[in-house]
Amino acid sequence: MVEFVFANPELEAKYGHWKSFLQENFKSEDNYKVQFDGAIPTIFDPEGRKFKIDFLGDNLNYNKVKSSVNKEPLAKALGSGTKGFKLLDLSAGLGVDSIFLHQLGFKVTAVERNPLVYMALKIASEQMQEIEIVFSDSLKFLESVNPGDFDVAYFDPMFPEKKKSALPKQEMVFFKNLVGTDEDASQIFHLAIEKKLFKRFVVKRPLSAESFKKPAGSIEGKIIRYDIYGL
Repeated sequence: MVEFVFANPELEAKYGHWKSFLQENFKSEDNYKVQFDGAIPTIFDPEGRKFKIDFLGDNLNYNKVKSSVNKEPLAKALGSGTKGFKLLDLSAGLGVDSIFLHQLGFKVTAVERNPLVYMALKIASEQMQEIEIVFSDSLKFLESVNPGDFDVAYFDPMFPEKKKSALPKQEMVFFKNLVGTDEDASQIFHLAIEKKLFKRFVVKRPLSAESFKKPAGSIEGKIIRYDIYGL
């Protein structure tokens, strides 16, 4: 169940259509609240934790200091544009990597299957209309993709974490509770590989995690790596 709260009638007139979308697509016994005090909604979970997606207002997550497309590890893993710039992000999530890649020059289409997260992304994307946000399950979306539709693809599946001594910040606790883990990550990976849809396919993994399949190469950071599959 989702409760909508609008600060004024103008905001309700502009964003009220999301009520029917969530009634149709968001199936949960928990009570969530979406509060519109302005153009960017704040979403509350049953415990009062909250998050919002604001591409322009959240400089910490969406306006990172970056070097050139040729030097950033993720862009290098994707080919730095040598394989083409039409990019499919199969796990939009909070949109952090999608925005980062857009700022580096990639033409991004991002897929998100959680209705609440999709709504937040879609509203935020009105600030940055060059990015296309698609509401779909990644497996179903891949079935509709043909070779050549996109040059490269990126996949950052969410996995169960090992026990830690401290919890992440409240926004990430909320987000992970909301979307869960990507239990079909292996299916998504193998479908993308088998259909040979992209010139390059990059998968983000924890540094200590096993690969889905032996990659052609990897770019490693301190805690994560990018596995590269040249298709």
